Formats: sequence, C-alpha cells, structure tokens
Amino acid sequence: MLELFISPGKYVSGYDNIDKLGQEVEKLGKKPMVLFDKNIEKIIEKGLNSLKNKFDIEFTYFEGECCFEEIKRITDLIIDKKCDVIVGLGGGKTMDTAKAAGYDANVKIVTVPTIAATCACWASHSAVYTKEGIAHSYYSIYKNADLVFMDKKICSEAPVRYIVSGMVDTLAKWIETKAYTGPIENKNTELEIAIMLAKKSYNEILEYGEKAVEDVKNGVYSKEVDMMLEHNILTAGLVGGIGGEACRAVAAHAINNGFTALPRIYNNNLHGEVVGFGNLVQLILDGTKDEAIKIAKFCKKIGSPITLEEMGYGEISEDSLEKVINKSMYREETMWNLPYKVDFNRVKEAILEANSLLKGE
Repeated sequence: MLELFISPGKYVSGYDNIDKLGQEVEKLGKKPMVLFDKNIEKIIEKGLNSLKNKFDIEFTYFEGECCFEEIKRITDLIIDKKCDVIVGLGGGKTMDTAKAAGYDANVKIVTVPTIAATCACWASHSAVYTKEGIAHSYYSIYKNADLVFMDKKICSEAPVRYIVSGMVDTLAKWIETKAYTGPIENKNTELEIAIMLAKKSYNEILEYGEKAVEDVKNGVYSKEVDMMLEHNILTAGLVGGIGGEACRAVAAHAINNGFTALPRIYNNNLHGEVVGFGNLVQLILDGTKDEAIKIAKFCKKIGSPITLEEMGYGEISEDSLEKVINKSMYREETMWNLPYKVDFNRVKEAILEANSLLKGE
C-alpha cells in the first residue's frame, strides 16, 4: 500500500501575522504546550501573548538538541500537564522535537518557524541527534504538522545567514532528486510534480537568490525575499512530501551527517551550510563538475561556505576525515540512495575535490 504524506493539515503564511497565532491554535485544542528557545522569547512575544489571551498555556524552553532524551522530556510534559496540542516555535531542531513529542503523546502539532533555514516545520520526519550533536536517525512521525504558521516578517528579519542556509539546503532538493529519480523510467504523476517543483526552486534560487540576500541585508522585504522564504519552506517541504523517499536525502545530506561525527566543529555551522558543501561533493560524485563549479560560485556570492576551512574543518586530520567518511557511508545513511556505487576512496576524493573547486579564484 502506498503511503503518501503531502502537506500539513493547514499552512498559514503572512507578513507580521504572529499575533493571529492564538486564534489558529484555538481551532486545534484547548490546552497547548508551548516549546521555544529562550533566546527568541522577545522575537515571538506577540505570538506568546496571542496564545496567553486564548489559553492558560504550559510552556518549556527547548534545551538545544533534538535527541531522544529531549523528545521524551517534552512528551512526558505534554502527558503530565494534560495538554492536547504542542506549539513549537523556533528553528529546525525545536520544531523537530515538537513534532516527535507531539506524535508520541498523540496530540495536535503546530510548528512556527522563526527562521527559514530548513523545511523542518513542514517535513513528516524529525532529524534526531545524540545529546552531543552527532546525527542519529530520521524519526518518521507518519504525518505532517496539523498547522504550519509562518510570519514572514520574523523570518525575513532574522540574520541573513539563516535564509542563505535555507536556500542552499533547498538547492539540494533538485541535486538529490535528480540523482535518485534519474534511473526511474516510469515516473507517476506525483513524482513528476515533485521533480518539477525541485527544478523550479533550484532555477529560481540561482536566478533571484543573490538579489534576495542583498535585500535581507538592507532590510528590504521584496518579492525575491518572499520567493526565497516560500521555496525554503513550502516548495522544499512539498518536494519531499509529494515525491516521498525518491525526493529526499541522498549524498549531500549523507555528507552533512558525516561531518556531525566531529560535533564540536559541526555545531558552529548551520545544517544547510554543511549540506551546501555536500551538494558540491554529490555533484562531483555524479560526474557533473561544471555544475559543481557553478553552484560553488553562487554559494560564494551569497556567503555560504564552500571549503573545509570556511566550515572550521581546515586542519582536519586523516583520522578525523576518516570518521566523517565512515559516518556518511554508514549502512543506514542516505549515501546509498545514489543510483551508482561509491566506496571510501571515491568519497574522500570527491570531498577533497569539492574543497578545491574555486581555489585560486
């Protein structure tokens, strides 16, 4: 039987609309558990007030890592406080934790991104790490959030690094989808739509992304900024939702997970930034070096790292690099979604080649 998870129950997207959060959550439950990172409390103040005006809320601060220990803590709180809906506000790890805990506690789930750095608010799985920050597994919650609520004013006013990270992560939707689906001869309608969306986001990020980044830096909310926000969340989420496993992670995300084997360094980066380097590695593995160079030049223009040094791995030892590669090639990793075989030495060569693409320019 085909299981297809396309979208959240409801998607609300607007500009400066966070004060409407309470009235939307009210349609889902009577007692929300609110989860957010302490450092964004001022940013989401109007949203919290709109919830307090409707409910006697329970809340807890996110403790910084989407790990099974944190998921269980939140699940137990939901059950203990007899909440019937969880509202996760913040970045990807906060929302992944809220989704997993909400699923485990069998309550309604609301995700409210305050940055557009990933499509975590939309996705029907949670990326789970160890307490130290090493990638562990993808935990499928077998549903999307019941409500995704995005205030584009909040997301566009976040530091520009976040929207850049989201753009590069969204480029991976096409780079990985193209590799996985290329050998599939009889593509059904859902897969064709997902491929079309992935390619559309890829083309428009490359065409309009640089302008969007400059506008965010200058505090201008333009049509290009709006487009990037929607691609980072809506389009990226739909590609994986409609296309399923064929349009999700392949080598670029496996490389990202590989670098989490060195969490002290990895945690200074954003998820999308390391996936961006993984894009270059995958394109080289695919035999499309010219495209890798094109993407590297684009990333350089918008300020996304394209070398090991820029990500903090410049002095990486042979032993550490071996850990990264072994982690990226773990038997349950998405490296094996490639339509061809790779081995340790080929992946190592591709990483070193990606690292030197624009050296000297």
